[in-house]
Amino acid sequence: MLDTRFSNAPLADGHSHLLPDDEPLPTIVVKAQEDVLVRQALSRLGYSRVRSAFAKHRRDGTDTFAALGRENLWPTMDFVRDWLKEERNRRISRARWPFLLAMLATIVAGLAFTAVATLLG
Repeated sequence: MLDTRFSNAPLADGHSHLLPDDEPLPTIVVKAQEDVLVRQALSRLGYSRVRSAFAKHRRDGTDTFAALGRENLWPTMDFVRDWLKEERNRRISRARWPFLLAMLATIVAGLAFTAVATLLG
């Protein structure tokens, strides 16, 4: 199955330089390239727009995510759901340290205020 080759792999316009003209690529390589293109397109759309479109598609009961159709990309809803989970985790982990530092600074400021109020009061 891994040595199956596509002679006409569908890629988005402007990305045809990824395929050589003389030799078809293995299916697994074509799938990996398509996944990269879909992830880039989802990132360009943004998390909130993808999440709202995902919810709409899910209510409609569709199997493919049609919001990227204008780029000739048709990912499955499972792929988009996994991307949303990864993106949410990435956003949370990116915001975790600033949040903890702000909370620590607030606690220290509160303790300092209490100490000063006790000394002066």
